[in-house]
Amino acid sequence: METSSWFSVVRAYEECDQRFAALLAQYDLSISQYDALLAIDALGTDALPKAVAERLLVTRANVTGLLRRLEARSLISVVSHHTDGRSVLCKIAPKGKSLLERANVASAHFIRQQLKPFDADELELIRSMMKRLHDHLLTLDPVTIAEQSSTESRS
Repeated sequence: METSSWFSVVRAYEECDQRFAALLAQYDLSISQYDALLAIDALGTDALPKAVAERLLVTRANVTGLLRRLEARSLISVVSHHTDGRSVLCKIAPKGKSLLERANVASAHFIRQQLKPFDADELELIRSMMKRLHDHLLTLDPVTIAEQSSTESRS
């Protein structure tokens, strides 16, 4: 039962992810690019590459290429920080703002369509259960579990 439940969560996530990627592809965006645009827009004048990376839960090195690709497409601009010449700020460009607004409308519609089979109570139950699962996952250490499994299998 545990394994089939786990696979159900994984399959649902993978399907959501693949279909969301296909939706964003209609706007010539990857999920990472969309997330970066959202982060830059939300951070506003605090959109340092480090802050964008933290918002996306990636390293600064990982976000650098992503920001360069967005800048090359004129979706963002990277400008010198107004008080710290060693730092740069990311700003969403008008073209990026327009694209993000259109993608946000499609995204909201897509999410509503995905969750259409569920009523409000079921949606709250799903949210609550997934939050509980996420919180629990944060307490697990895969290395320790692997070591414990190895020890138990030798006993």
